[in-house]
Amino acid sequence: MRLFLCPNRFTDQQAEQAVRCLHHLEQGGGHEVALSEADSLRLFGDTRYMKFDPAGSDLLVSLGGDGAVLRAARVAMTSGKPLLGINSGRLGYLCAMDYEELLRFNALLGECTPSVRTILELRQGDTCCQALNDVIIGKSNFGSTVDLTVGIDGEEAMEVRGDGLIIATPTGSTAYNLSAGGPTLDPETPSLVLTPICPHSRHASPLVISDRRTITVQERDNNAQVYVDGVHLGKIQPDLTVRKDEKPVTLLVRKGRVLKGF
Repeated sequence: MRLFLCPNRFTDQQAEQAVRCLHHLEQGGGHEVALSEADSLRLFGDTRYMKFDPAGSDLLVSLGGDGAVLRAARVAMTSGKPLLGINSGRLGYLCAMDYEELLRFNALLGECTPSVRTILELRQGDTCCQALNDVIIGKSNFGSTVDLTVGIDGEEAMEVRGDGLIIATPTGSTAYNLSAGGPTLDPETPSLVLTPICPHSRHASPLVISDRRTITVQERDNNAQVYVDGVHLGKIQPDLTVRKDEKPVTLLVRKGRVLKGF
């Protein structure tokens, strides 16, 4: 099998884990493994592992925590390949196996099943980007608030005055949405959830909607900040829209663990 490895690459320890993982997959698993140019240079000082691109692989493999899965999901979106996460971080809700289980990679791979996950598409101004977990519109500093008007299919549906708003996929419902008091959704249900963050009104509650809806968000002073899967995009623009992307991402999940994190 041709595997494209997407490792964390921020610390020396993570680099060492990536090299060990690659060798386990090659030598122990009998797979052909490739890296991006940047990762090959970082780990080996040359481009020897630029053997094929993600589209030429059979499977993408992320190494790290849930953050690594979210970064690799962007590669999966463009390549159309399934993604399997190996957890060497702290949480790993989105990962199918742990780093300590690498020696059993082939056996555990056989226990995995595909789980098709909804992706969000955000558009504002000239920006278009995707999210596996969530889009967050939040305040710019601790002492401020935001005043948001949320529309659904062109009709005003919610006003949020407080710290912000989370627009989460079913996959992202177990992330920040859950911490903010939002509901947990079956990861394959055709729904989205809108959850106010620390609202000033007791009547502002989470809202579950069909994933066929188009969401618009406007803010009175345009000072709110926008985050997509934790990546800061900058200030909100008046034309911000969020909808389900046409292309999903397929995660490989261990059988019996599809609802992990519930």
